Amino acid sequence: MKKIMMSAITFGLIFLMGCRDESLSPLPGWNSAVHGFAIFDGVGTPDADKKGIANYAKNFPLTNQDKASIPFKVRWVSLDNKLTVNKIEIFVDMIEYYDDPDGNPKAVSLGAAANGIDPNGKLIKTLSPAAGNREWNSFTITPQEIANAYKDATVKYNKTTAVKVFANPDNPRPVGKWFNGTEDFVMTWRLYTTDGLVFKVFNPDSICGDPTPPSQANANCQLVWDVK
Repeated sequence: MKKIMMSAITFGLIFLMGCRDESLSPLPGWNSAVHGFAIFDGVGTPDADKKGIANYAKNFPLTNQDKASIPFKVRWVSLDNKLTVNKIEIFVDMIEYYDDPDGNPKAVSLGAAANGIDPNGKLIKTLSPAAGNREWNSFTITPQEIANAYKDATVKYNKTTAVKVFANPDNPRPVGKWFNGTEDFVMTWRLYTTDGLVFKVFNPDSICGDPTPPSQANANCQLVWDVK
């Protein structure tokens, strides 16, 4: 009798599980996604040591900035191979460092100030990646491109009056030598897919702080450099 009851219970459970309406499940479904991986080109071997993703791995020079550039590589990654990226936008935020009238050190994001709630900064490059999933796309960023993007940016250095950054008499930046080390540059990116999705915010733990060993699946969400 006991064996018959156990068999009936088992059959009932199998029947109920087989008839379950998956649409009523409280667990969310997982959507496909893409992420990006950008490096300073020519610094290490990214699939072996990840040296190219170290902040300040390359920087603008203090002189001859009108002839300078930093080479980068970026690739998009679709882990499940279900999405295809057909556009990559490269943004750069300029962080201005200065002392206020009371001698307190300050840092202001010129990109966030220029774009309101959008912290990405200014659009510097738009790439139409010819390379496929996990393949590199090369590009460069010059000091002049960033200077042109931020030529009208202002800061209230004295707390009251907005002054153009490139016209600040206390920190002159002549043409051809726009930057002198009182700034940082933060590069981020947006990924656009062929089916209309846009990826511009990434998980700070699994993507931005990718702890995994070098591989074809590596990820990051920004690179930082300055002037040296």
